Amino acid sequence: QIIAKKVAVRKRCEVTTGSSEEKSSNSPPLKTKRSGNVNRLYIPTWSEIFLYRVDSYFSKSRWAKGSVLLMGTFLLIFSGGGMLRIFSNDNLSLYQSTWLAWTYIADPGTHADAEGLSNRVIAVIITLGGMLIFALVIGLVSDEIGRCVDILNKGTSRCIEDDHTLMLGWTDKSLAIIQELALANESEGGGVIVVLAEAGKQEMEATLLSALQMNEHPLELHGTEVIFRSGNPLIENQLHKVSVLTSRAIIALSPDGVNPDEADSRMVRQVLCL
Repeated sequence: QIIAKKVAVRKRCEVTTGSSEEKSSNSPPLKTKRSGNVNRLYIPTWSEIFLYRVDSYFSKSRWAKGSVLLMGTFLLIFSGGGMLRIFSNDNLSLYQSTWLAWTYIADPGTHADAEGLSNRVIAVIITLGGMLIFALVIGLVSDEIGRCVDILNKGTSRCIEDDHTLMLGWTDKSLAIIQELALANESEGGGVIVVLAEAGKQEMEATLLSALQMNEHPLELHGTEVIFRSGNPLIENQLHKVSVLTSRAIIALSPDGVNPDEADSRMVRQVLCL
């Protein structure tokens, strides 16, 4: 019995060892880094971790550039003020030296009044840093203005209108419908037509502009304003973006290039969404 128990225990150990070897052979290999003749796990350095965190912060936060620039400005002001207080011969207080550093940053010509070699060297350093900061501020403001203009061109901003006609979809029949609505609104001095479609805002505006500039039978709006927004009419928040609750009439257009069954199902979904 003792010998049988030892054999059973040995078999169980062999089975356990074999299964662990199979698991280790099927599992993906760990990333290692060879150092001489010894393989060890690769551990990132502090610089790599810091760069990764910075990259993640800049990719996720919209205000990352502005916050870093603001921190750099305050760092330059207080470090410059500290150097002026330490190396200046004028016995300036911390408040006076900090304010003087700010004047060097805000006005590059202020450093011309500095007296003494140490004061002039520190003033030049602070002034160069201030010029760099203001150049970065101009670039940041320019990028933000460009981003806002791109958003407006894409037509994703909200349209706040009241008592307007809402057209869902953009097809080859849209221009004719716009012409009829413009004729109907002529007696009222014009109206507002808001178009929400999956097509691009600039593309729809170019189509309308080409129809208005035709030599023969041009499109006439008769005082009616046409506003385009790009989005999916089947999504509720996209409908709220074009003030669907305050519109006086809604026109849903069937998309081009689809079979009748699919077009009917899309219209049913559109009505249910409304």
